Amino acid sequence: MEQEFLQQGIDQVRQGNYETAIALFNRAILSENSLDLVYYHRGLGYYEWGKIEQAIADYDRSLNCNPQQVKVYFSRATAFLALNNIQSSIIDLQIIFSLDPDYDKAYKLRANICIRLGEYSQAIDYLKQAGKIYLARQDKESCRFCIARIRQIEQQKIEAQGGVTNQAFLQQIEQKVSQGNLGEAFRDCNWLIKLDPYDAQAYQCRGNISLELGEYDHGKQDLRQSAQCFRSQGNIAASEKLERRCVELELNQAYDKIVAKTNSMPQLIRTSHPQNSLQNQLYVLVGNWNIAQSLVERLMQRYPGKADVWYWEKAIYDIKRDRL
Repeated sequence: MEQEFLQQGIDQVRQGNYETAIALFNRAILSENSLDLVYYHRGLGYYEWGKIEQAIADYDRSLNCNPQQVKVYFSRATAFLALNNIQSSIIDLQIIFSLDPDYDKAYKLRANICIRLGEYSQAIDYLKQAGKIYLARQDKESCRFCIARIRQIEQQKIEAQGGVTNQAFLQQIEQKVSQGNLGEAFRDCNWLIKLDPYDAQAYQCRGNISLELGEYDHGKQDLRQSAQCFRSQGNIAASEKLERRCVELELNQAYDKIVAKTNSMPQLIRTSHPQNSLQNQLYVLVGNWNIAQSLVERLMQRYPGKADVWYWEKAIYDIKRDRL
């Protein structure tokens, strides 16, 4: 029965019915079995309800029953932080590190505390530790989150020290581009990338400048590097958008080459009637000599460099295939 009340209480918390959940947890407590688990979940219910002090009291009761519960220490550390009791939160996190050195959530929470205290370098160290754990688990998405968060903290650190952030510097570069100072903007991008080889926006900006200058290969290379950096940071939407743009650029380049080659090729010499058996066969299939010649011309543009007979045979084959 106690297990039934416990599960019902958990379900009510998920639905946001906190008062009902607490009542169910109280009934589960009366059976006096697995109190550590019941107190823990009642504490979670109080926390979600916004009653932080009652939540901490239940976490205390749960730990009194079983002092080895890492998840309870973490929940209590989170609750302490919500009350701005930073020192108590840090103590609970230190206990977690001693019980389970691979508890990733504790490192991320400790990093948040460091940020609140302005200890940016320490925050980065804790996130790097979390990243190593995710890497060992092959959890790529969580690892990307840590990388992106580290970059954000690095920018916060620069801003806190009165320096110019990458974002502010990029805005200055974009202003130079709008003013037509492409060479100077390009050099600024080089400098920014040298400072941070993983700055996706810097690569994107430099790639766009290269395209403006007609350097399409260099531009595509930078856009692909930008896409890779965005992906490593977990920004999949931005990465895919840039990858699609690179494909479009390649298609446009290929089309331009075909048009240039076609314009330099001798055009089909039009006649008023078929000149050989292949031409006559195509004429019979389509019923119009002008249409037959147009089909062959289109194939010449699409597949340049073939022998004349190939185009007539290809047109005949395509017509017969489409009629099957």
